[in-house]
This record gives sequence, C-alpha cells and structure tokens, in this order.
Amino acid sequence: MITILTGNVLDTLPTLPSNSVQCVCTSPPYWGLRSYLPDGHADKGFELGSEATPQEYVANMVRVFAEVKRVLREDGVCFLNLGDSYNAGTN
Repeated sequence: MITILTGNVLDTLPTLPSNSVQCVCTSPPYWGLRSYLPDGHADKGFELGSEATPQEYVANMVRVFAEVKRVLREDGVCFLNLGDSYNAGTN
C-alpha cells in the first residue's frame, strides 16, 4: 500500500508510529531561496527555509530528520534531495 502524506512535516511525522515507514522521498525547501506562502499567511512563520540564519535552518532539518529516523523501518530508505542553489558552478 502506498500512502502520500501532505502537511507540515513537524506536525505530521509525530502522528506516525515508530518503525512504520519503508520509504521517504523528500526535497525540503532550500534555505533562503524562496517562499511558498504569500506574505501575511497564517503559517508563514513555520515555513521551512525561511529561517533567519543557516544555523536555524540546520536545526530545523535536524528536528525533521530525527522524526524521519524514528518512523523509518529497519529496512527503510530515505531519499533526500538537498543542494546549495547559491553556487552556480561558474568560474
């Protein structure tokens, strides 16, 4: 069975039982790159990637992936796409 969950990851993951997920595929918002919510949106302050500092962003990613680790089964896998969009690779 495949289940796709949507919602704030820090609200949704804690509702899942430990060791219950076989596969996680995620591409979290990169820090400081873009905002997905309009100004004034009620959830704007919870938007990952909009933290004031890279350290706050990393701390939030650690929180997220601590939960991912908790829910991931022993035979589970996690695919993470996370990059640095500030380096275009030009010389």
